Amino acid sequence: MNYSFTFNSVDMNTYGLIVVASDIHGLERENESQLIQDLSWPFRPKSPPKMITLQVAVMATSRAVLKGYLDGIKGFIATDVPYNLVLDGLNDRYWLAKVNSFNGGYRGVSTWIGTIGFQADDPCAYDVSETDSPHLIDADHQTVIETPGGTAMISPVYTLTAGEELAAVTIKVQNINTDEELQWTGTLTIGQVLEINTDAWTIKKEGVADISTFTGQFPRLQPGANQIKVTAFSTTGTLDIKYRNRFL
Repeated sequence: MNYSFTFNSVDMNTYGLIVVASDIHGLERENESQLIQDLSWPFRPKSPPKMITLQVAVMATSRAVLKGYLDGIKGFIATDVPYNLVLDGLNDRYWLAKVNSFNGGYRGVSTWIGTIGFQADDPCAYDVSETDSPHLIDADHQTVIETPGGTAMISPVYTLTAGEELAAVTIKVQNINTDEELQWTGTLTIGQVLEINTDAWTIKKEGVADISTFTGQFPRLQPGANQIKVTAFSTTGTLDIKYRNRFL
């Protein structure tokens, strides 16, 4: 099997491209500290953009066909915005990436050998499949268990649908494991939806931004078991948690 990659849903194997080698599993972190009297005080590590280098070969039946392949590849990967990058050998996940470089040279009449450099400003990969996990909220202090995979923290979308009239309540959503809790005060009628997007840092009631009464932190998910506690959301509502597993 010839391994290639897909970028923005375009399979580069169509253009005779084979991935010979990659550094896709590399990991970089920036650690900083502040020197004080007798020691250095560490800060939380930062994650720089992920630089992805693919060593590739492009093969054709003639020089004319090869030139067409190279033009086609460059035309598809030279984008102004990031798109999904999926490697055939790791096709359960994708990176949001933009191309930085495309360099190489001819090896014979109909073969081109070179490297393609991509940059993913979000260094983590995302699962190609989205998880949509519904939960019934049947107690005033309800705790549900959500167990994502992956190896990195996840910013999910929580959707709360009211099952009864809720007047001037303070609804709390807490991840007990990470100790991150969000509070929102307001009124909901039967069937109304409160959407909490922890990635965009938004709260919407019936699709309209409603963040003025928000306090606390947007609760993320960690890989493995998470205890998500919902408070003051009646005993007939529902909670839907939607996310993609993330990978370092």
